Amino acid sequence: MYEIIVNPGARSSRGVKIWNKVEPIFRDAGVSYNVHFTEKFNEGGGIISGICKEYKDKGQTLHLVIMGGDGTVNGILQKIPSFEDVIISVIPIGSSNDLARDIGINTNPEEAVRHLINSPVSIHVDLGHVHQENKLVRSGAMDIPDRLFLVSTGIGYDAAICEEAMSSGIKNFFNKIGLGKLTYLGVALKQLMGARYITGELTLNNGENIIPLEKLLFITGMNHKYEGGGFMFGPEANNHDGLLELCAVTKISKLKILFSLPKAYNGSHFEVDGIDHYRVRSYTVRVSEPLYVHADGEVDAKADFISVYLDQEALHMMY
Repeated sequence: MYEIIVNPGARSSRGVKIWNKVEPIFRDAGVSYNVHFTEKFNEGGGIISGICKEYKDKGQTLHLVIMGGDGTVNGILQKIPSFEDVIISVIPIGSSNDLARDIGINTNPEEAVRHLINSPVSIHVDLGHVHQENKLVRSGAMDIPDRLFLVSTGIGYDAAICEEAMSSGIKNFFNKIGLGKLTYLGVALKQLMGARYITGELTLNNGENIIPLEKLLFITGMNHKYEGGGFMFGPEANNHDGLLELCAVTKISKLKILFSLPKAYNGSHFEVDGIDHYRVRSYTVRVSEPLYVHADGEVDAKADFISVYLDQEALHMMY
C-alpha cells in the first residue's frame, strides 16, 4: 500500500495537474494506494501524524510517497514521530530537486513513478539533526525547535538566500516562466550586496578542533552533494557514510565570491582561498549575532548557536 502525499502548491500550483497525469500509472499497475493533498504542514501535520499512528497500531510498514520538492519532503519529515518501519519515496516536482539530483531519482514524474512501481531501488540514507538557540534576543535562551534535514543545513548567507527566495514570491515567478532553477542564483546575487561579515567559532567533532571564524559569511553542512538548485557545495558528500561535508566561507571579498559562485556548480570552489572544507561527524557554530538557519532550504528562525549531527542510515528510501 502506498500512502501518497501530494503538495498542490508544488511547481507553481501544478501539483494536482501532475498527480492527475501519474495517477493512471498507479491505477493501471494494480497497486493499492491512498492519496492525500496537503500544502501547509502546520495545518497538514495532523494528516501525517494520523497516517503514522494508523500503521503503527496495525504493526505494518508505512510506505509514504511524497510528491513535491525538497521543502515538501522536509516538512513531512518533521511530522514523522519515528522512522522505524517507514519507507520514504520521492516523486520530485519542486523547482530545485537537489535530493533527487544526488540520489538519481528521475525528475520526470511519470518516469519516476514507473521506476518505483516496476524496478524499485532500496537505500538507507543519513538523517541530519540541527539544534538551534538564540540567546541574543533577550535575557536567557530562546529555544527554537530542532529540525531534521536530508540535503543540507546552513547558517548565514546561504540561509538568507533561502529565506528571501521563499518569502518574496520570486521563486513562484521564476517557476511560472519555466526558469525555477535561476531563483537561487538571482537571489544570491542580490543578497551578496547586503551581506555582512561577522565573527564566530566553529567546533568540529565534539571539541576535537576549535576554529575561530573571522569575516564569516556562511557555513553549510552537506549530507548530499547539491543545494540551491544544483550548487555542488558538497562534492565529496556521501549520503550514507555518517559524515557531513562542511563548506565554510570566511575572509573572502564579495567580488571574489561573485567570481567563485560558478565554481560551485562543478564542485571546484574549494580551490579558492577563504572557502574551507571539512569532513566531520558533528559540529557546532557560535556567531556574534543571530543569523538565518535553513534545513533543506526551509527557514524558520535566526540563531546564534547551532549544533548539527547525523544519524547514519536512519532513513529507508525507495525509488
